[in-house]
Amino acid sequence: MSLAAALLLALVGLVHSALGEVAVLRPLIASPGWKIGIPRRYADRLLRAAWHLTSVAWWALAGVLLGWPVPVVVGALCLVSGAVIFAFVPGHLAWPFFTAAGVLALASDGAIPAWALGGATALAVAAAVVAAGVHVAWAAGSRAGVADAVPQRAGTRQPLWSPGPVPIVGVVIALVAYAVVVVALALGADGAWWRWLGVAALVLLVARVVGDGRYVGVLKRVRDTRFARADDRYWTPVVGLLAAGAGAALAFGG
Repeated sequence: MSLAAALLLALVGLVHSALGEVAVLRPLIASPGWKIGIPRRYADRLLRAAWHLTSVAWWALAGVLLGWPVPVVVGALCLVSGAVIFAFVPGHLAWPFFTAAGVLALASDGAIPAWALGGATALAVAAAVVAAGVHVAWAAGSRAGVADAVPQRAGTRQPLWSPGPVPIVGVVIALVAYAVVVVALALGADGAWWRWLGVAALVLLVARVVGDGRYVGVLKRVRDTRFARADDRYWTPVVGLLAAGAGAALAFGG
């Protein structure tokens, strides 16, 4: 009976996505008349993501009925949900929370293999090194990409501040220090202070992902600037990757 129920859920999810796309989503999105309290370009994507994630949730329930471990199913569902939301609406505040919940669910069942922790650590360190190189170029006078890297006032291209070489070099030092700490933790460095540094980096990076409630992070309110769009698509996800690398290094080296 569980198999029959799982098959029915899988079928319902498939039909829900296929017919919903043809009979509901495409006609609604093609209609210029409907509107809600958010801009249409976001509402259309959000509606499509939410519709298809309902199907994914039913498929996850089918997996539970088939006897798959519940933490693994929940973790996979959360990770898929986070990925879909980020792909469709990168500025939505749900994707980092879904991602964190998915990782924690998998970790609770010991379902994150060592190679995945090592890979996340290596990818985060590589991202930190690349970001440090970009900041070195900015400190040396390059202006490439600077316009999209500093928060701007609402509705304008006016930056909140003009970063000089000293704070930029400070960012370079912080990124290099992050890379050193993460690599040391991943290699099992002795000393509690390494772990304290890793935890501090993780907390600060998570705080940056959440944001200040105005200009940066998933909780920012100013969203009509070039920086805000770049922050949604690039800067906040990169900081999330660095946070994941710190967490992976803490787990990998522990």
